[in-house]
Amino acid sequence: MRAYSLNELFSLTRAELFALHAEIVAELPTLREADREAALDNLRKVRRVLAHAARAP
Repeated sequence: MRAYSLNELFSLTRAELFALHAEIVAELPTLREADREAALDNLRKVRRVLAHAARAP
């Protein structure tokens, strides 16, 4: 699983973030332990970016 930076995620649109979130969730059951940790970290970051965007004007 590729690790995303917050800068990369902040450059995505909300639709792209939701699509990425869905893609990661769908892949979780098939991932090895090391990749699973990266995927869970990515999910936390995606949720953080989405929460930040919800508070923006």
